Amino acid sequence: MNTHVLGDAMAVQRHNDQKVISRICARAQREWNKLIIVVEQCPPLPKPTLVKLISKQLLQVLGLNA
Repeated sequence: MNTHVLGDAMAVQRHNDQKVISRICARAQREWNKLIIVVEQCPPLPKPTLVKLISKQLLQVLGLNA
């Protein structure tokens, strides 16, 4: 009898765990979709400009030898 009761409790727990996992996955998918919409609405970032280091002191501060 104890095995039957224990088996049912484990089955109920497994079922509850699966429900929680399903809800979490659905919520994560909704949040991901919202994030994609926000990212698509953001303006593109400007491309970084290249900086030419020509100052001898600046190179020394950075620890680079010219």
